[in-house]
Amino acid sequence: MGLKKFLQKIYLWPLLPPERVNFYQEKIRRAEWEAVKPFIKPHSSFLDVGCGAGYNLRAAAEELHCAIQGIDPQPGAHGVGRYSSESLVSLPVDQGVAEKLPYADEQFDVVFSSHVLEHVNSIPQSLYEMKRVLKEDGTLIIGMPTSAMALTGMITQIVLTTHMRWYEFLRQPSFSKMKFLFLPHSHSKEDRTVLYDVINYTAAKWESHLSDLFVIRQRIFPALYPYPDFRQPFNLKKLKNTGSSVFFICSKKA
Repeated sequence: MGLKKFLQKIYLWPLLPPERVNFYQEKIRRAEWEAVKPFIKPHSSFLDVGCGAGYNLRAAAEELHCAIQGIDPQPGAHGVGRYSSESLVSLPVDQGVAEKLPYADEQFDVVFSSHVLEHVNSIPQSLYEMKRVLKEDGTLIIGMPTSAMALTGMITQIVLTTHMRWYEFLRQPSFSKMKFLFLPHSHSKEDRTVLYDVINYTAAKWESHLSDLFVIRQRIFPALYPYPDFRQPFNLKKLKNTGSSVFFICSKKA
């Protein structure tokens, strides 16, 4: 092996190949789905806001016989199965954003959204739209990352990917990149470090966003897990009061 290939192998060592990323992400999404599945009535009309490559849509259709509909800004570009060109075949998915859902008022029994709210341009408008299309007696099931996920990701990336950020900085130095030399990027804000996530991804803050429009019936922490993109420092663990994501089971406020 030549020196260039050897150095390239060291540089890329922390990153997992696509099939392994998909394997770990599917494991994560399965744990989250199993945690919220009991709150979805069979044969419900089911909307997945930010459906990605359609993993939860398929689960709702195949396991609960729901009438499914998905929407995503870039259908198939993220989530479990995004590396497969067949991921969205036969699934009813529209291209669109959470802030402007192209559906009628009170159309769905269940509105589901997983790891989406942290990426939208307007959290209040997105939640308003989810409430609008949800039936009066319907259920919102919505999940977001937590500070535990941010801390786990921060430690993992400091250990595994600091050399990548230093390399990119030395290759193209810029003042804006300096803050990322020791701290990785935020999961959802390109101009922020992971400290933004640690501060803002608390269950209490997510709950405050929801509480204006919804009654929170239950809060669930499905599992604690590392980022699926990197070599895994620990296995997925199911704990009672903490997790890498938090899901809220909600009803509409009058």
